[in-house]
Amino acid sequence: MRQLTDELIFYKEIFMNSSLYLELSKEELRKLISETLNTDINSAKLLTGGLFNTTYYIDTMKYGSVVLRAGPVNRHLLLPFEHSLMQAEQLVYKLCREAQVPVSEILFMDTSKRIIDCDYMIVRYIPSVPMNEAVLCSDNNSQICRDIGAATAKMHSITHSHFGRIVDVENGKGFSKWSDCLLHELNQWERLSKSTSLFSDAEYIKIRRTFENSIPFLDKIQTPSLVHTDLLKGNVLICFNSDIPEFAAIIDADRAMWGDPDVEFSSINWTHSEPTFWEGYGKALKQDFGSRIRRTIYTLLWSLLDAYVYLQEYNQPENANERKIKALHQIDILSTLLHIK
Repeated sequence: MRQLTDELIFYKEIFMNSSLYLELSKEELRKLISETLNTDINSAKLLTGGLFNTTYYIDTMKYGSVVLRAGPVNRHLLLPFEHSLMQAEQLVYKLCREAQVPVSEILFMDTSKRIIDCDYMIVRYIPSVPMNEAVLCSDNNSQICRDIGAATAKMHSITHSHFGRIVDVENGKGFSKWSDCLLHELNQWERLSKSTSLFSDAEYIKIRRTFENSIPFLDKIQTPSLVHTDLLKGNVLICFNSDIPEFAAIIDADRAMWGDPDVEFSSINWTHSEPTFWEGYGKALKQDFGSRIRRTIYTLLWSLLDAYVYLQEYNQPENANERKIKALHQIDILSTLLHIK
């Protein structure tokens, strides 16, 4: 095998505090690429920005540039659905490609833990930058948002018979009611969160009461749609292959689920201020009372999940507390709207 050059650069960022993050050795990288892709490495570079996976940009002799994502260690800390994120992502990309939604191309995915003690995935590198790092003029931003809206609509047009996390539904463990799906998520969060001191007993009771009062609104959703759930600008790629920047792909769909499309527009809401996104999406953001209740519930649930993740998985108690405050604020909003005492 060719020897890795000094281009294997290890960036020391805040993500090093994460309990899930672990660098691979040069030998592990060599062995992994050799055995899975049957090629050698010219160079490799650790990419910054991740807290869950450890990600490398690798230049290979046979396949050119690829991205390797190695899954987490200390997996006892994970939320239940996080144990099968790569399997979920593989299923989602297949569905998206069939619907002509631009996504990553997976070259190899392994969950056997035979070569390294974690799941890993190798995808073809897309020459691009995340949207949150792209410098765009107003016209280019408008067109890109329009294209993202159209792609999101295609994703949401993919439907299933049951609600739930992608792999759970694939394994016959989905839900016929949307409220049952979200209460299941709440139960799993609560079981793990109660081992921490982030929320008080009284707050747990208030959280559950809020969810239970929202059930009639949740069950208005009858059709499970494919929802990314993490459509941050950082998960949208922009390419600059021509004079005009273009929308390239939606990535990191491992946390997708079958649910209400409005999940996409709840806790992550950058699309609210982009009119052309909604032109591409084909319809405006719903503003009726029930939709606002549901989006607030989704923001509450995702804030609870994030609070646990930041505290236990990423070792960032300040960020965890911010999510707690956000969650309690959603409860206050819902208590007012639903007249919960």
